[in-house]
Amino acid sequence: MSSKVYRADDQMLASPLAWRPAGGDSVQPARTQASGPGGQVARADQEREMETRVQAAYAQGHAAGEAAGTLRASERFAPVFAGLNGVVQELAGMRKRLRAEAEEDMVRLAIAIARRVLYRELGTDPEAILGLVKAGFPPDAAAAIEQNRARLELPPGLEIFPDASLDSGGAIFETSRGDLDASVNTQLAEIERGFADLMRRRAK
Repeated sequence: MSSKVYRADDQMLASPLAWRPAGGDSVQPARTQASGPGGQVARADQEREMETRVQAAYAQGHAAGEAAGTLRASERFAPVFAGLNGVVQELAGMRKRLRAEAEEDMVRLAIAIARRVLYRELGTDPEAILGLVKAGFPPDAAAAIEQNRARLELPPGLEIFPDASLDSGGAIFETSRGDLDASVNTQLAEIERGFADLMRRRAK
């Protein structure tokens, strides 16, 4: 057996100790050999595992960030969405109101057209008034009505008087129980009021 002893003040660098057993050959310190095929496989497996963990952590962080962002956006824009919903409701009510107003305007237009058609017919064809005699007497056709009393089967006690204050197609019946305005304008006005009342009830 051989050995070397160094003093404390010796500045020489220590060298590995070679121990020689009684049998003969010296034993060298063991060294890890990581450069072989087995070490390379292990290192590759570790790198893949590390990459997998990194990707998983990234995906988890990305999902958490998206969830947090969605929550913040929802809280931030909640008042905006509420305001938009109010606007939509208001527009829906406005649409219903505009439709009702349009229907009312259409009724007025139809009444106006009917009035003009009636006046045109009465002005161009005096005989056309005979079909309205039992509902009212036009003042400008009193003579024609009187001449056709028998044809119209008017009661003998019925007196016919022209009234210049009435428009063409107008007539007023005077009876013991009161007066009845049977003129075209009055009848059309009643029709218009009836349509207006109907549309107001539908709008409620």
